[in-house]
Amino acid sequence: MRYKNLEPEDILYSPFEVHKTFTVTNNDSGSGVYAVPLIKGTDSNLYGWNTDDAESKTISSSVFYKIPTYHVINALYYRDITQMRGDIDYIRGVPTSSNPIVEYIETRNLYDTAGTPSKMPLRRPHTRQLRDTATVIGVPQELYGEYINPFSIRLTDDSTDSTITLQDDGFGNLYDIAFSSSYAKRAPQGNKSGSVVGNVFYDDGIIVITDTGSYSDVGSTGGTDGFSLTFDSTQTIYEREYVCKSGENEFQHTTNRSLKVGQSGSVGFSGSLGTGSRYNNTIYDEYPYDLVGFATGSFKDGVYEIGTELIGEATHSDFATYVTTIGLYNNSNELVAVGKTAKPIKNDKEMALSFVVRFDTN
Repeated sequence: MRYKNLEPEDILYSPFEVHKTFTVTNNDSGSGVYAVPLIKGTDSNLYGWNTDDAESKTISSSVFYKIPTYHVINALYYRDITQMRGDIDYIRGVPTSSNPIVEYIETRNLYDTAGTPSKMPLRRPHTRQLRDTATVIGVPQELYGEYINPFSIRLTDDSTDSTITLQDDGFGNLYDIAFSSSYAKRAPQGNKSGSVVGNVFYDDGIIVITDTGSYSDVGSTGGTDGFSLTFDSTQTIYEREYVCKSGENEFQHTTNRSLKVGQSGSVGFSGSLGTGSRYNNTIYDEYPYDLVGFATGSFKDGVYEIGTELIGEATHSDFATYVTTIGLYNNSNELVAVGKTAKPIKNDKEMALSFVVRFDTN
């Protein structure tokens, strides 16, 4: 078998992102998407916390404790920047200790050219606040891939008298689509409907319902009164392209036994195990198949016969091999990929050929 090295210019990697839509409900126990209520707790039950009397929720035989989970979510995504030590995390940290959600809503109108001294310009579209209670919905990475695609989340909940549908704005905020017009104007109504009711952390598959009023029960009820979550996962796919070139008069040799006279010849090898051995055609068979590349049917009376004389058709000047398969090997000569042609391609000795092998990996 002959090998030919590929040059760097013959290899191309092209990454691109793909998305897949998932819809799961609180009843899909195998999905791994669960809603867990969060409670901040007080100093007394924080310092004297124990599993015996701690508030918890059991989901699929797993126990989730509300107070520890609250502080984990708070430490990860709602820490005040002014309270951080060392390197400040501007991505996960909250930019101010004052009421950030209200301030965010008031300053989000980018087209307010009049402006007022009490309004500050927009700093970032991820301002958030975690109150004393909340609900967290976790999506496993095996579903969302690298991250949840922004603008794809739609959370429908039937825990109240009317169905509530929440959607993300692509910047990590959740809003009620029933008040989408007021949310778009950044002008919530008197009951704050149309404002931010939760946050999405796309890279981690975490959804947090932070509103403690009308939306405090979202994700907390099971059965037919539970929730349905739709989102798009994201995965990077790498298209690998290899240009395999066969120059003039290259790859003209064949090991096909049907081209040999009598499919055999005068040169032979014999193995030490002999004919009829129980090791024939096993990994312990010592005949040199790897050297000659022929099938085990070439055995005759204990001798592996190699054909040396070509039939007449194969000696014609216009005879050429045909390409049906292209193998890609690593530096250890290990086969890692195989490409098949749609039909046999004649490898004319006076013509150079180029084959493009493409396949995708993640």
